[in-house]
Amino acid sequence: MNAIRVHQFTAAIGPRDAVSHHTFEVDTLLRDLGYETEIFAQHSHPDLRDRVHDYRLHADLEADVLLYQASTGSRVGDYVLTRTEPLIVNYHNLTPAEMFDPWEPHVGAELDAGRRQLGRLARKALRGLADSHFNAAELEAAGLGDVVVAPVLFDPPPLRRSASIDVGEPPTVLFVGRLSPNKCQEDLIAATAALREWIPDVRLKLVGGTSSHRYETALREHAQRVCPGGVEFAGSVSETQLADSYAHADVFLCLSEHEGFCVPVIEAMAAGTPVVAFAAAVLPETIGNAGILLEDKSPTNVAVALERVLTDRELRAWLVEKGRARAATFSPERNRAIMREALRAAVEVCV
Repeated sequence: MNAIRVHQFTAAIGPRDAVSHHTFEVDTLLRDLGYETEIFAQHSHPDLRDRVHDYRLHADLEADVLLYQASTGSRVGDYVLTRTEPLIVNYHNLTPAEMFDPWEPHVGAELDAGRRQLGRLARKALRGLADSHFNAAELEAAGLGDVVVAPVLFDPPPLRRSASIDVGEPPTVLFVGRLSPNKCQEDLIAATAALREWIPDVRLKLVGGTSSHRYETALREHAQRVCPGGVEFAGSVSETQLADSYAHADVFLCLSEHEGFCVPVIEAMAAGTPVVAFAAAVLPETIGNAGILLEDKSPTNVAVALERVLTDRELRAWLVEKGRARAATFSPERNRAIMREALRAAVEVCV
């Protein structure tokens, strides 16, 4: 009997990209299950092209099941819609277009198109996978009635704990994520400026590349105006540098208004870094009771929460303990076991 052929599709494959890493991990799990698999994409980084095919080369091929990693609108999604094979959609969330419209209108248009495309994919698919209940609800609202929650697959950077609060260095507030309007880095800067009224040497470190150069330019100007000398734009960093960032952070602050899962929150908890976050979108689900969730992210309110975490050792120890326990529930081994079973069941539905 021939092995079941599962062909996986995604818009783009690149290094240090969460959806790309997840796609490769899924490919490994599918092979472990005994399926024949290939990955197809519209764009792929030169260093990874030996593992990925151009989706346009798929036209003359046949599969038993298609698996689409949905995170944006793409020509790959349009192509998948033309195929007759049974479809599984693994949904990673789409940022609302209006968050990008003021900064990058073309990105907003792409996200709008992606939302419409998601509806068509959802109505075509036999099974959906989503990495949070928040994302599952969006996929169900798009028209897919059979959605299973299965975690995003990621490997935390090698972590070690050496918080500056314990070694006499200026306290550091950390955020990890691309400079992007939905992540609201301007609110992080404003909160740090407010906190510096009480703790003058506190600094904010922003780790991550950019999704909008216009937004990045505005952020840098804002930081220079309201928090001069207090904000470090670290940009995209290596795994070692990322581990060092977590190791030397005193608190992780997330004030995003839209996230689909937010892996850095789990990485921070695993590193023993207390988490303070705005209770929006998926963040209450991801964090659970292991961090401080704020209903109000005005600068003064956030600064009060940060000051408590930085100065109250009992609270800090409680958050560290709860955070590590929460992070353990998203261990790579546990995540892979859950996803492996979800993939097996999804393929069985299709064949």
